[in-house]
Amino acid sequence: MTLSYKIEDILSLNNFNLVHLETVESTMTEIKKYIGSKNICMIADEQTSGVGRRGNEWISPKGNIYISFLIKYNLSIQNHFLFSAFTANSITEFLNRYINENINIKWPNDITINGKKIAGIMTEIVQKNKIQYIIIGAGINIFTSPKITDYQTCSLKDFNVNLRYENALIDLIYSYFTEYEMIINKNYNQILNKFKDSMIQLGSKITIQLPNGDIRKVLLKNLNFDGSLLVDEGGKDKDIFSARIISDIN
Repeated sequence: MTLSYKIEDILSLNNFNLVHLETVESTMTEIKKYIGSKNICMIADEQTSGVGRRGNEWISPKGNIYISFLIKYNLSIQNHFLFSAFTANSITEFLNRYINENINIKWPNDITINGKKIAGIMTEIVQKNKIQYIIIGAGINIFTSPKITDYQTCSLKDFNVNLRYENALIDLIYSYFTEYEMIINKNYNQILNKFKDSMIQLGSKITIQLPNGDIRKVLLKNLNFDGSLLVDEGGKDKDIFSARIISDIN
C-alpha cells in the first residue's frame, strides 16, 4: 500500500528516513541492513517471520502495524530500558486517542486492553564501526489478532470499528515522536514514571517464571531505572532482570 506523505514529513522533522516495504521476514532483522549515518523508521505491510519476546512467533498479517526504529544510541547500557519505556508510553497514548478502556503495560514489553494483549515491543542493541545503535520494534493489532492458547489477544477494531489504517499509522508515529522528545530532552524520570503509572501489576502480588523455569510468588514493589523489577520475596528485596509474569494472585 502507499503511505501518506504526512508520515515522511513527521519522520523528516525528527531526522529519520522512511523505509516502507510490502513484505519482510521481520522488520527487526531487515532494518539492520540500513545501519549508517541516518536514523531509520521501517514499516512493513506484513511480516512472514515476525519475532516476539524469547523468540516466539509474532503472527503478522496485513492490516496491522509492524514498525521498527533504528536510532544512534548515546545512552549508557544501563539506561537502554528507557527506549522500551517511551515506546510503550507512545503506544498507550496512541490507543487512548481511539478508545476509553483499561490500557495497561505488562512488564516488560506487552500492552494490554482489559487484560488482552494488543501490542508487543522488542529492543536490540547493535554496533557497527564502534558506533552503537538501538533497534526498537513494535507490532500492534489494528484489524486482527491471533488466536493463542496460553493468553488472550485483541485488536483495536474490537473496540472501535471506525478505523483507517493510514490514520492509525500517522497517529502512532505522531505519538511516538511526542514521547521521543523526552529522550532528546533527557526527561528520563518522567518517562519511567509514566511507564509505571500504566503498569497493571505494580504494588500487587504476582507469580513470575524465571529463565530457569522456577516459579516464584512475589510482591512487585517497584520498577528500577534499568527496567528490572524490585520485588519482595519472603521478606527480602530482590531485583529481577529477566522473568515472565504469568499471573496476578490478588
